[in-house]
Amino acid sequence: MTRKIALGSAPLQEPREPTTEDAADTNSGDRRPLADRVLALLDAVAGAGQPMAVKDIAEKLALPKPTAHRLIAMLEERGFLARPFDGRLVTVGPKLRTLALNTLRSSLAQAPSHARLRALSLELGETCNIGVLEGGDVVYLDRVEVENWPLRLEFGVGSRVPLHCTAMGKLFLAFLPELPRRRLLDCLPLPRMSAATLCDPALFRAELERIAACGHSLDDEEYMPGVFCAAVPIRDGAGRMVAALAVQAPKVRLSRESVADRLPVLHRAASDMAHALGIDAAPAEPALSL
Repeated sequence: MTRKIALGSAPLQEPREPTTEDAADTNSGDRRPLADRVLALLDAVAGAGQPMAVKDIAEKLALPKPTAHRLIAMLEERGFLARPFDGRLVTVGPKLRTLALNTLRSSLAQAPSHARLRALSLELGETCNIGVLEGGDVVYLDRVEVENWPLRLEFGVGSRVPLHCTAMGKLFLAFLPELPRRRLLDCLPLPRMSAATLCDPALFRAELERIAACGHSLDDEEYMPGVFCAAVPIRDGAGRMVAALAVQAPKVRLSRESVADRLPVLHRAASDMAHALGIDAAPAEPALSL
């Protein structure tokens, strides 16, 4: 009888006898260690930016298809991968998203990136935030609040805000790949948070198209009355949005008319932030000779 050893949130089995599937791996010439194949698979799926078919994963990593299915099933069982739609495509799972979130949060806690956010807040004279997409919300990863902020807002690190009525949330939706965006929009509720919230699906989609075209997003009292926000993307070396950088201020100090001269400062800071976080270099392709 096979005895299971508890490790983390999922059991791992003790070493087993070689199977015909293992023989297929050997016959294919793939002698890479299991850990290398698993890491290459996770890197490929996470870096794709959209769900991948198993056959595409197998081809990209030069894996026998049975091996790809077996590794994906193992990682899916442990929550690192998931099949979110019709079961045919593979994407990142909740455990991998949490790992990425914790990694980015740790990076933001380091002096260079937080110092850059503080410098931006001082330059603009307003509160500045960094957020990432997590499930159906935006999660605040870092925040520097100005002393003259007249409103008491409970937005600390780890706070979650909705996608449809915040500048950072709309920005993420606008820059999602087409298939995930369409599927998310099909099920995303648009509750009214204020009198200015866009609740009409057609108007909301038009707003996302405008954001994708201009490269920034605005929240003009759509989430909270009296609060204006502008957000720009923080991108990796491949041009993919990995986080959002935003400035937040009372409407009396920041508006659609006055935000224009702040946007170049935000874009420049976003580029500096990517450099501080070490994500501005183009990611390397997974090595097939691991």
